[in-house]
Amino acid sequence: ILLAVYLYSTYKWARNSDGRCLDEKGDKLADQLGLGASWLMVVGGLLLVILGARVLVPSASELAVRVGVPDDVIAATMVAFGTSLPELMTAISAIRKGHPEITVGNIVGADVLNCLFVIGAAAAATPLEIPKNFYFFHFPTMLIILFSFRTFISMNRAGIFYRWQGGWLLSIYVIYVFLQYALNIGAAH
Repeated sequence: ILLAVYLYSTYKWARNSDGRCLDEKGDKLADQLGLGASWLMVVGGLLLVILGARVLVPSASELAVRVGVPDDVIAATMVAFGTSLPELMTAISAIRKGHPEITVGNIVGADVLNCLFVIGAAAAATPLEIPKNFYFFHFPTMLIILFSFRTFISMNRAGIFYRWQGGWLLSIYVIYVFLQYALNIGAAH
């Protein structure tokens, strides 16, 4: 239900936007490729994502066993970082092309999709086990991040994230990763 509300509000927002073209080079490339080649690239990318997931999950589990860290720690750090690399590349590309607003929209959209659709679909398919450290570690960290994000947005109505704010968010991530490993070394099941 929340995902449907989010999609509807995003649709309404997009319909009310000024409609300017975000990337004329991208439009020209799409015209040159044609519809068939564009669909082939989408399907090919999807197949590569599926293949990558089939390799990533067993590899991450094996790494967790070898390092002596629980699977959820590997998932919350290394796997999450690996699956976030496409968002990082999109962010860098958008900033270089002069559209930094796409970066924040992409990250927020991906987080909403992960929280509502991915967790919802996975839980609908099979019950999900919540890690023991979720309530005292992961959830408070998520709240700190959300509070920081909201505070930064409120601080500047011009819509700019400053370097020190980026540094703050990066420091939270570094501390989060460090604590994940420090608190869980040798705790693998």
